[in-house]
Parts: sequence; C-alpha cells; structure tokens
Amino acid sequence: MRWYLRILVGTSPRRTLVRTAIVAAIAFVLFRYFFIPIHLAGGSMEPAFKDGSVNIVNTFSYRFRPPRRGDVAAIRLAGTRVMLFKRIVGLPGERVGFHDGFLIVNGQKMPEPYVVYREKWNMPEVTVGSGEYFVVGDNRGTDISGHALGRVDKRRIVGGPLF
Repeated sequence: MRWYLRILVGTSPRRTLVRTAIVAAIAFVLFRYFFIPIHLAGGSMEPAFKDGSVNIVNTFSYRFRPPRRGDVAAIRLAGTRVMLFKRIVGLPGERVGFHDGFLIVNGQKMPEPYVVYREKWNMPEVTVGSGEYFVVGDNRGTDISGHALGRVDKRRIVGGPLF
C-alpha cells in the first residue's frame, strides 16, 4: 500500500470507514441536539460577545438547575435555530426596571460588572411572572427603544454558552 493511502485510511479501509461513520453520527447528534452552534448578529451583547462571532449553545445548562441572575442565555424565537443571546437580570416574581441607566430589581440598584457601555435608560418597574425571566443585552450604549428586552417564558430558554 502506498504511504499516503496508509496515512489516510490505515491498514484496514473497511474499519476506517466504519469508524468515520460512527464519529460522523455522534457529531451529528451532538451538534444537532446538545451543542447547537449559532451565529451572533448584532452588537447587543458587546463587549462579551462580538457581532458576527459563532458560539455554541450548551442545551444541558438548565436541565439540572434553573437560570440565575447574570447568566447569559440563548432564547428561542422561532424554530430551533433562530435565537437571541441575552443576559438574565430578573427572576420569577421580581420587579425589574431601569433608572438613569442602572438596573433596579425590587427597588434595589443591582451591580452589573459586565455592562461597559451605559446610556441613561429609564423604564418603569414590571413584575416578572411565574415561569418567566427578564432578559436584556449587555451593550446599553444606545437608546432603550432600539433593544430587544423584556420577559421571556422559561420554555424558550434553550441553554447557555458553552464557553
């Protein structure tokens, strides 16, 4: 057997083909159902996640524990592949609002070390329902009217970033 064929397929082409098929099947299942790659479009999560980058959503993130404040979550909009990446800032039953650009939860100003760009956002407090979470992007450097934020049903939260 020629040396380059031996490198490509080894000494047993049939065994190599079976191994390749098994690895391809495992990779297909993993990246179809458990680790979903998504392309980030938009700067709402900058500087933590860059516009145009690719990230992998770990669907195991919230199977054994509920989402926590400060977690980044992938939120399903339509189908299985159209998602938003947002930060969870409000938990079920809490009152969430913004005053002069700062997050207010249950009347308390919350520390947000991940927010670098901050505009003077103002939004009256809303109550997060049972089974809902309040989400918002990290890039608060533009007017609040240009952002997708608000309450999200827990069933729409797919998972968190793998890295």
